[in-house]
Amino acid sequence: MTERERVLAAVDHKEPDICPCYVSKIDDKEYFYKAYGVSSDAEMRDYLGCDLRKSEYNPHFRRTPGVTIWGSVDNWDAGYSTARGGYPLSGIDDVKGIDEYPWPTADIIDYAAIRRECEIIDGRFSRILSVGSLLAMTTLMDMFGMEEALVGLHLDEPVVVAAISHIEKFCLESIEQTLKAGADLCDFMWVGDDFATQRGMMISPQVWRRHLKPMYAKVFALIKSYGCRVWFHSCGTFRPVMGDLIDIGMDVWETVQAHLVGNEPEQLKAEFGKDITFFGAIGSQNTLPFGTPDDVRREVRERFRVLGKGGGYIIGVDHSIQKNMSAENIFALFDEVKNCSYG
Repeated sequence: MTERERVLAAVDHKEPDICPCYVSKIDDKEYFYKAYGVSSDAEMRDYLGCDLRKSEYNPHFRRTPGVTIWGSVDNWDAGYSTARGGYPLSGIDDVKGIDEYPWPTADIIDYAAIRRECEIIDGRFSRILSVGSLLAMTTLMDMFGMEEALVGLHLDEPVVVAAISHIEKFCLESIEQTLKAGADLCDFMWVGDDFATQRGMMISPQVWRRHLKPMYAKVFALIKSYGCRVWFHSCGTFRPVMGDLIDIGMDVWETVQAHLVGNEPEQLKAEFGKDITFFGAIGSQNTLPFGTPDDVRREVRERFRVLGKGGGYIIGVDHSIQKNMSAENIFALFDEVKNCSYG
């Protein structure tokens, strides 16, 4: 099978020759390039045997250095904590102030360049189209700060509701332009949002359904209208709304943190395995940074045994390949995939 055939079989819940595998992001590239004797991201993915490729989008945005497209401080390493600061909507207490904010427009993106990114990916791979769309929750926390955003959602504050409307408008317009540019070349489109922790959801399922689900439903429907499947990133554990995400069209869930209470692989597969494809599940917090290559290989085999049964699984690190992981452990992960055969 070609790499693309392997992926599409798995997503169709058929058993391919071997379980497909993928890397979402590679940190500390210089270390891994040197360890593997490669000189580019594409070469490293070839070396590891990844079956999918994602289009690059970061260079194709017009934005002010040091700030995000939303006007917040571009300090991802600070997460959503108060250490980040620079929340442009913090303290605004009326809808007029929200509406008058200089919201980004979809013309800040070079969509032709994104198409070129898709075109240079070898057709034997399954392609993921992306414009880096993080939807309502992460953007609200970027713009209001985490505490204000969560309280505003819980209390149905008009300023937060108004902000969601503006975020939705930008996301739908930019995603549609991206789909027009590259959907014919791609099998999936990547979108994401983080609304859960490692212990459960940040907001109640009721608040999630009231404020986030409607936007997700529109985005997912738009993606599917262009013939792509929905590749959705969301961290943590959120089983109470997993069925909702499936109902509105999620096809692939990135990223499965299988070590979390609520994300037990056996239960996930039993409850949702017939409806979605799981991506990830190899631990970036414990096994890969602190285990041995043999530990990694055992985990790969176990995840394949449970999540891979009948297809519906793409093996990979449950986040990015990070700086505290050894080249030996990453190699062990992807080398062991060769033994995850359905034959």
